[in-house]
Amino acid sequence: MKKVMTISFMAVLAGCGGQGDGGGADSFQGNATVAQTGNASSTPSSSSSSTAAQSSSFLASAFQDGAGEIALSRLALQKASDADVKAFAQRMIDDHTQANNEIRQLAQAKGITLPTTTSAEDQAALDRLSGLSGTIFDRTYMDHNVTVHDKDVTLFRQQALSATDADVRTLAGNILPALQVHLLAAKAINGKVAPSAFLTNAFQDGRAETLLGNLALQKSSNAAVRAFAQRMIEEHTAANSQIAQLAQAKDVSLPSATGAEHQSVLDDLSGMSGADFDTAYMNHNVIVHGVDVFQAITQANSGTDPEIKAFAATVLPVLERHLETAVTINAVLEPSLLFAAFQDGKGEILLSKLALQKATDAEVRQFAQRMIDDHTAANNQIMQLAQQKGIALPNEPSAENALAYVRLSQLSGAAFDRAYMSRNIDVHAQDVGLLRTASVSEQDAQIRAFATAQLPVIQAHLTTAQQIGNRLNAAAQQSQ
Repeated sequence: MKKVMTISFMAVLAGCGGQGDGGGADSFQGNATVAQTGNASSTPSSSSSSTAAQSSSFLASAFQDGAGEIALSRLALQKASDADVKAFAQRMIDDHTQANNEIRQLAQAKGITLPTTTSAEDQAALDRLSGLSGTIFDRTYMDHNVTVHDKDVTLFRQQALSATDADVRTLAGNILPALQVHLLAAKAINGKVAPSAFLTNAFQDGRAETLLGNLALQKSSNAAVRAFAQRMIEEHTAANSQIAQLAQAKDVSLPSATGAEHQSVLDDLSGMSGADFDTAYMNHNVIVHGVDVFQAITQANSGTDPEIKAFAATVLPVLERHLETAVTINAVLEPSLLFAAFQDGKGEILLSKLALQKATDAEVRQFAQRMIDDHTAANNQIMQLAQQKGIALPNEPSAENALAYVRLSQLSGAAFDRAYMSRNIDVHAQDVGLLRTASVSEQDAQIRAFATAQLPVIQAHLTTAQQIGNRLNAAAQQSQ
């Protein structure tokens, strides 16, 4: 389930959109208020009452946040001047409409009433952004998205890990990867359009790199990973010293605390060990350095502040070397079966949700829904196994899945269908090989049994993907 990535990741995160498919319905439109159901004469236990209250609070908050994001992004389609900002706004409309439809469906099943009004916070943001235009609008909108998605990633991650309602836990876990990619894209574009945001992001990422590097020196026994960690500590400490001086001269306030995004990564990695730790640590470095390189490239090439532009040009080669090294090390690491299967399952769900938005072929859409259903079921099994065995699972998407999501989101029609199925053929062929090996040689009997049970499921996915892919390719050739 490990694949080799190219350095092209550095410049792709910002294009998190492309032409939308109509934008979907407003999340407050239609039957948003769901009547309370259930037996009024029954008296629920305090535990079930607490679970219901937690579910209701989370679903209502998540739904209202999504509706606010849709409203703000529709405004951005009208007022934004930067093409990447507009593309990002369309992606927010598409993804949050889809997520809110899922939330609405679950709320209805549980008799939970969802809000029908905009939150005071979102209304204030709408009012503020309505009076802006051009570059100022772009910067304010993207800055808002960094803040909002940092909060949403934290909220959904908490629910995915510890919600007492299994349905809520599954929903949160399946939506989380898209929110994480949204946050990465928001940071990348924010650092592109705002020089001060570039400094802030670089400083915060650099400080996190030193913290993670120190953790890697404690936990990793891989020589290449340890050498990379030491390099991160030294070179990001030096870069942050320069950033602090430049920020002081520019009157830019730098964050004094670790952000929620970076703290989540620290928390996750602290519970891992061995090859799983190494993989999660290097995967994170591919992602974060991809974002950092993109911001540095855009600031170095077209930044509006001369001093920040010069700093970006100076630090860019360093970041590019970091990214190249991270990709190289990450490509040869082999995590545990549960780690790899869980992360790949999350990726399948992420990309298949996108396929439900964008695919035009009926069989492709049916396949995508099957991927969501089957990989959700498999990941629920993996979580149970991992809990029994004290294995920490990754919460961050793989860098390759984040890259595939962005690439696929820029396609439409038959081109999307072919690319999505081509990826599924490649991924499932590799997964079949890994599961076949694990079903024979895995030392842990329960994990070996899981691999044995999953193998025919993944083989069936591969066969179906090949059949659909062959048909789509033949049709494309005939049309030429």
